[in-house]
Amino acid sequence: MKSVVENISTVKKKINIEVAPDDVARELDKALADVGKKAKIPGFRPGKAPKNIVERHYGDEVKSEVVHRLVTESYMKALEENNLNPVDMPEIENISTLAKGSPLTFTAVVEVRPNIELGVYDGVEVKETAVAVSDAEVTETIDRLREMYAQLEVVEGRPIEKNDTAIIDFEGFRDGKTIEGAKASDYMLSLGSNSLIPGFEEQLVGMNRGETREIRVTFPADYNNKDLAGKDAAFTVTLKEIKKKVLPELNDEFAKDIGNNATVAELTEGIKKDIEYRKKNDQASAQREELLSKLVDAHTFDIPPGMVERELQSMARSHATRMARQGVDVKSFDFSKFSAENKHLAEKRVKGTLLLDVIAEKEKIDVTDQEVSSAIAVMAKSSGQTADAVRKYYESLDGGIENLRSSLMREKTLSLLLSKAKKSYN
Repeated sequence: MKSVVENISTVKKKINIEVAPDDVARELDKALADVGKKAKIPGFRPGKAPKNIVERHYGDEVKSEVVHRLVTESYMKALEENNLNPVDMPEIENISTLAKGSPLTFTAVVEVRPNIELGVYDGVEVKETAVAVSDAEVTETIDRLREMYAQLEVVEGRPIEKNDTAIIDFEGFRDGKTIEGAKASDYMLSLGSNSLIPGFEEQLVGMNRGETREIRVTFPADYNNKDLAGKDAAFTVTLKEIKKKVLPELNDEFAKDIGNNATVAELTEGIKKDIEYRKKNDQASAQREELLSKLVDAHTFDIPPGMVERELQSMARSHATRMARQGVDVKSFDFSKFSAENKHLAEKRVKGTLLLDVIAEKEKIDVTDQEVSSAIAVMAKSSGQTADAVRKYYESLDGGIENLRSSLMREKTLSLLLSKAKKSYN
């Protein structure tokens, strides 16, 4: 086999491959012999048909199989001989006709990892601030916890006020006709939540229990029902009950209920430690981003366009998923516009990945099977699934476990770099 590499660019190569005629003949004869052992041809016992008869019946099928095998094997051998590290599947082109006495020739166009000359990556300067937790932050957290554990109590003898909870029946109308899906009974609505059409909740303030009122609203221009978007409507609303939120007292009993704390002081100290832990994690994440950004800016090298395109597609899928969770119609997502706006970020992410891989190789950083299992266990716990289910998910993906291993390796590399970084205090 011969292979000659042409440089299309520093990250894209064209490999011209030639498989020798002797190798072609040998593979053809072997394939025909293998088929002949099993072939069922009229007039001959299984496996006893002459070679020329087998070739007449199965020649095209055999040639297709041989071409596939020779192309695959010779391509892999060419990568090894030329020390090429591909980042994607090749584009196989110009495959010659397979025939005895002639070589098999073809070209493989493939994107490869760039050769990166590493500059200084130890001692990169990152910002650091002293982590402190204020009394106000602790109080705010405790207030949120009290809100979460608040009870609703029925209110008598007064109209409904802002921040009360209303139990209502309502029905919507447009041009005197009922709006489909705009009717509910015993609907619980927290005033101030802005969970219904803008202007709806405000018009309930001042109503008394048992009162019926007509309120008028305008549907938002971006409302998901296009027939109603931007249109005026009227709602008949009956207030059936008024409830107010009653917060639990901040005492030792409350502390025990929400976190098995013995006292309010213990609860307060636990909250303070949690906030401090979160702030330190947030700062470490920001430092990782800053460090990697500075490394990327300090190194100049070409990046494979295919890797950038895959990163953009991954970013787009994540964005579309967030849109769907927010109730936004994914059909409105413009991938071309998204790609244009995010191409620079995708390029930076790819450069960061390539840099971390090279540094990991130089520092001999690897990830053990135990570390992979530990990461899967953490993901399982956070998602409420079993470790087996998470592992099976990754195993179902093409290269899933190895991609997870690579991701963990880059995290280890970043952690090492962060441990060697210089901290600048403002």
